[in-house]
Amino acid sequence: MNLYDWLKSLAASFVAIALVGTAEAVPTLDGSATMADGYGTALSVQNTKTRFGDNSSDDLIATADGGSEIDQVFGVVANGRLYVTITGNLETNFNKLEVYIDSVSGGVNEIIGSSLPAAVDAFCCGGFGTTDGALQRQDGLIFDTGFLADQYLTFTNGGENVGGRGFWALSAHFADLTQGTSGQVVQAGYQMAPLGMPNTLRGPLGPDFDSDFNVDGKDFLTWQRGYMIGTTKPEGDADENGVVDGLDLAQWQDRYNTDRNLTDFPFNPYAGGPSTTSLIGPALPGLAPGQLIDQNYALGAGGCTADTTDGGAGCIAPELELALPVDSNDPTNALNHRNFNNTIDLQMAFNNSNVAGVEGTPADSDPMQTEGDPENVITGLEFSLPLSALGNPTGDIKLLAFINNGNHDFVANQFSGVGVLTGNFGSLPPDLSFEADGDQFVTIVQPAALAGANAVPEPSSLALLTLAATAMMGSRRRKS
Repeated sequence: MNLYDWLKSLAASFVAIALVGTAEAVPTLDGSATMADGYGTALSVQNTKTRFGDNSSDDLIATADGGSEIDQVFGVVANGRLYVTITGNLETNFNKLEVYIDSVSGGVNEIIGSSLPAAVDAFCCGGFGTTDGALQRQDGLIFDTGFLADQYLTFTNGGENVGGRGFWALSAHFADLTQGTSGQVVQAGYQMAPLGMPNTLRGPLGPDFDSDFNVDGKDFLTWQRGYMIGTTKPEGDADENGVVDGLDLAQWQDRYNTDRNLTDFPFNPYAGGPSTTSLIGPALPGLAPGQLIDQNYALGAGGCTADTTDGGAGCIAPELELALPVDSNDPTNALNHRNFNNTIDLQMAFNNSNVAGVEGTPADSDPMQTEGDPENVITGLEFSLPLSALGNPTGDIKLLAFINNGNHDFVANQFSGVGVLTGNFGSLPPDLSFEADGDQFVTIVQPAALAGANAVPEPSSLALLTLAATAMMGSRRRKS
């Protein structure tokens, strides 16, 4: 090994030592961006009133009064992953949060549907297997100069239905834009509770007086203490008729020893909300916070015993049937299976409780400059991807986000970046380089230490290392 190569190796060792000694804040996937998560200041703050409705419900999930908006964008690279929080709201009517990422060289500056993967989020746009997917419906979208999209993500939430059971779900889809029409398409998965929690929305059992998701002896003691005295459920009133009596004891006897098998818990149909924390049922086993439900989970820890059977056979929660592969004997997908398979290790969390931020403006004559407080909104959609899913970028990562309608074909006026200060773009995807001032994307800077680990030292650095090396070799000679 010559001196130059040896010094490069020494430099890499010094960087590695420095990295070991550096504490790295890793965001908690909960649908919020805080300083403790390591996000730092916002990468962009919205300046434009929303034309997609202004949410006025502080429910964690349901925007019962409507509204989709982007207030701030945060991003950071940590622990080998990209973390992003896009704050604001996404209406519970399958409006889309569209995200494009420029992570490596190459990519596309314009969405030309015929040249890109088909059937992304295909179930939204004509059924399974259609070529008319999300990217085809955004045909003609032109990005800002200097933005070449390599990956595409889309998020949506609303009332799903499997086997007549209506429930809320947040789902995500992904596409690789670097390989033309053969780019990878991933129907990643979904969640059934807010904040990235591995739970379902189900009401607690009537005789589960302490709401610990078990009907046991402690609940009997609660009933006993409240007999003919208590008037509320925590006092032993299982049927909630205002009296703790023998009817409540009968319910306890009938449900005694039921546990975290979700089929024992009252199903909570989604009907526009609200779906508050009081309706969050037991956690799904083997599912960590931030993780998505997909077919691998459903057919594994989720307990489903068949990948095509109607009714969610064996599933801990029948709603898991949504994740299963489409049955080849069901050409119209009447069973409403989605073939979710999270091969990219996407993680996410959602907090839809924001009622602040930008205002809505119904009239064309209204000024578009917001008078709200988007700079104070820290809750919304949070997601994370491993850098390997983004092509292992070594430089900065650019990200564009905007709101679209449920069919991916009516673009709102809510964008990341500097904002557009105009009304909705509508059914004609915009040319952002021409129709909006400034850049509508943000730049996420990779940590300097990581960039330095891949760089060749400059001559001045090598000179310093040479001095250090000379001193070290001199020290060795003195000891020998």
